[in-house]
Amino acid sequence: MTAPQPPEPSEPPGDRGPVQGSEAARRWQRWYPWHGRPRARDVLCAAAIAVSAVYAVVTIPLTPALIATHPVLLELLTGSTSSIVAGGAFSDVDTRLQLILVIAAALPGMMRFDWVYWWAGRLWGHRIVEKLGQRSPRSAALARIAETRGRRYAGPLVALAAFLPDGASTAVYAAAGWAGLPLLWFIFFDAIGSAAWTALLAGCGYWLGSDGVALANLVSRYAFVSICVIVAALIAPHVWHSWRERRAGKPQAGHTAR
Repeated sequence: MTAPQPPEPSEPPGDRGPVQGSEAARRWQRWYPWHGRPRARDVLCAAAIAVSAVYAVVTIPLTPALIATHPVLLELLTGSTSSIVAGGAFSDVDTRLQLILVIAAALPGMMRFDWVYWWAGRLWGHRIVEKLGQRSPRSAALARIAETRGRRYAGPLVALAAFLPDGASTAVYAAAGWAGLPLLWFIFFDAIGSAAWTALLAGCGYWLGSDGVALANLVSRYAFVSICVIVAALIAPHVWHSWRERRAGKPQAGHTAR
């Protein structure tokens, strides 16, 4: 009668550590655009992007507070479409407010964080361009042109990006940095595009005239409703794209399981 064999030693818990650690690393890899250990410049650029997002949210209450009384100041702080249209409308009613001042005041607010995304493209290349272009097909298409054609086409594309919806132009800015467009030329083309878009909006406000002023007063009067509408307008596109991505991912997951 043979003696019973002793049980085989169980796998030490520490042997699974590298596998679990690699899986966790791959999961985290989806959230940050750099490879390996982050450098100081990577952390600074990521922090600047986070600050730009927080700034956009924090300044939302300024729209109903300033749009009917200080639209030019609101332009300077936010560069929002509503503030530019309101400024153009007030320039038609108030002769002391020149239309050229309305256009110039909006440029710092519109361009305040654009250079951050240019820097991100310079640091992280195609990876950040792909991440930023996931939610906007138009922006992704322009970014691909900037990547493939190089800095010669990157500048004009940066100017065209000013006409894209809010947040959709960031992929183009990152592609310009990745393509090697110098910072001064980036600022130059960004200023040209922003000035053209601002002039169009301010011209629309000037054409509205007193009707635009009345609309600005209405936004200011119903401040709470205005803030809710602005927040909903900012969040709705992201929720919609997330829902579509999740819905498109379910059939693929079911096909893989089969």
